[in-house]
Parts: sequence; C-alpha cells; structure tokens
Amino acid sequence: MLEIEVLKGGVEIIPALSAEWAGLCQEGGGTTPFLRPEWFTALVTNFKKDVELFTARKNGKLRALLPLMRKRSRIHGLPVRKLQAVFNPNTPQYDLIHGAKTGERPEIVDAIWKMLESSKGWDVFECRLVRADSWLSELVRTAHARGFPTGVWPMDTAPFVEVPAIQADGSISSFFSGKRKHLGKELARRFKRLEEKGAVDFVVSREYCPEMIERYLELESKGWKGQGGTAAIFDERSAGLLKEFANSMAANGDLLVYELRLESVTIAMSLNIRSGGRVFHWKTTYDEEFSRYSPGNLLFRHLLTECSANGVGEIDFLCPSLPYKTAWATGERDHVAFYIFRPAFIGRMSWIWKFRIISRLRKLKKAYPRLVATLSFWPV
Repeated sequence: MLEIEVLKGGVEIIPALSAEWAGLCQEGGGTTPFLRPEWFTALVTNFKKDVELFTARKNGKLRALLPLMRKRSRIHGLPVRKLQAVFNPNTPQYDLIHGAKTGERPEIVDAIWKMLESSKGWDVFECRLVRADSWLSELVRTAHARGFPTGVWPMDTAPFVEVPAIQADGSISSFFSGKRKHLGKELARRFKRLEEKGAVDFVVSREYCPEMIERYLELESKGWKGQGGTAAIFDERSAGLLKEFANSMAANGDLLVYELRLESVTIAMSLNIRSGGRVFHWKTTYDEEFSRYSPGNLLFRHLLTECSANGVGEIDFLCPSLPYKTAWATGERDHVAFYIFRPAFIGRMSWIWKFRIISRLRKLKKAYPRLVATLSFWPV
C-alpha cells in the first residue's frame, strides 16, 4: 500500500527530502533539471512561496512527489482558488516526479488523486507546461471518471536537436545538409566576416563565477528582453533564481557556460545544463550590436559540435518554441496544461468559461484576426 503525505511550508521543508527527491529524478527518466529539488529550492526561496509537497511512499521509500501551491487567481478574468503546480514565468517545464517502474503508475496516480479530492479549498487544479504523455494525463482521466470536469489546454512546443555524429575532420558537416544547407553556408560566411573584425574565441566554463553570471545578466539586459523589460536583471527575484540554480548545477558538475568573444569582449553567451545524455539550452543572449554576424547561432553551432564530440545525444531547447530554435530543431515535443475543476458552482462555471466559451472565441480569433482586433472588449 502506498502512503500519501502532504508536507506544508516554505523552503525549509525541502532539504529533508532532497536526497530521496534527487534519486527519484535520476531513476525515473525525469532527468530534466527543472524537476530536481535544487530548482524548487531556488524558486521557493526567491519568490517566497508556501508549498504543499504531495509525497507517495511504498515500504517507506519515496516513489512519487507532486509539488503544489495554493493561489487566488483568475481564469481569463474569472476569480478562482487554484491548487496548482509550483510554477511561475521562469519555469520551463513541470511534471509529476516519479520512479522508473511504470507498473506503479495506476497505484500512484489513484492514491494522489484521492488525496487531492479530499483536499479542501480549491476550485481549479492546474499544471502547466507538462509533457502531453505525462502520468498527470492519467490523473485527469481518473478525475473525469469521478465526475469532475476536466480539460487539456494546448501550450507551446519544446524544440530539440538530435545531436549528429562527429565527422572525421572534427566537424558536424553532415548536419548542414538538406533544409539546413543554407544555414551552414550562411554561418560560415558570417563567421568569416566576424573574424575580419578581430580575434574570435569560444570560452567554455563549468564553474560558477559571480562575475560571469553578472556578465550574462548585463548582456541580456541590452537585448530584446531588456527592451521589453523582461530581462532577469530587472527583477531581483528572477536574477536570484538564476544565480542560485546556476550555482547548484555547477556544484553538481552539470553547468556549461559558453561564451563567444571578439577581442576578449563577450558578444554572445549561453547557460546550459547537462543531465544524463542530454543538454538543456536554458538561457541564451547576445549583443545586438553584432546581430549581423548571428553571434547566437555561431555560439550554438560550437555548442552542438562539442556535444557531438562529448557523446551528448540531444539538446533540448525548452519552451517556448521560437524561430531561432526551430531553425536548428530536428523535432518538437508537445506540452499542455492539465485542468481539473471542482464539481461545484465556481468549478463548473470556470470549466464552461474556459473550455466552452474562451476556447471557441480563440478559434474565432484565429479565423478572423482583423475583425477581432477591432473589438476592444475581446476577452482573450
């Protein structure tokens, strides 16, 4: 029998579980670093969140964990009480954390659902940016079978690159064929033009250095994120999350910081995390003064080459899907948001509002964008 326990509190409740939590991530194929305790520790610490950790144990051993939090929020303007993933705009992925034994799936999902169902004080259960094939999909089906309104909302895809084999000459020339032939030629041309400006170097570090992270934040603030006011340097909490998580990944030997330098000045930079046979392309930025040379793409080409030489099988671009990512990608993974609504007045009205009205309005908006643009009262 599984034993379900809910641990409530702030960041102080995470350390006691950290070793088991990390082991569960390593075992269960949830090798994405954004499911590890280090990520949630940094997130909860910097954003001062109270959390509820739903844990499932069998014979005393941790077999699953679902980090949740409570929040008064809105669904397209409609006020609700949410029991939701520990999540904010900095979160690139989320999921139920579980072991590798797929035979445990029905028992774990059923036990967690019973605890969720008995938990009071929520109208909507929400988990965003989850893989479509997640075990949480079965949680939604279980809730639906119990008479709870449910829904699956499409979200952005996460592009990825299957790393090509290294060639005898140390290059990845075979990757730049077919539809990427033009990309390969264009990058070679732009790299040559950049070299005409001065000495070009690629620098790679696995250590955490405060000055290096500050250099990244400063470079990011000068780009499109800075212009839009979304650069991490403008938010102490987001900057703190980045610094703390990068530091913890470096302590594990998993941080890879790549820099492209021109005459010893950094013009492009990326923060990457290696986990198992994959590299997660977490953060990237470049100096837009040098945009004509495509410094971000030149840096990624170097990263891809080194990943090929070092036995990495995949580079995950994470969400959202953007043109510069899809130009390199060999595939994309679907991500969704899972919803469960209480079968009471507010819950049912929220489900109707989101999955009957808003979803249809969005389809109409997509079909008739010019018409919708003239309607100032449009709710989506």
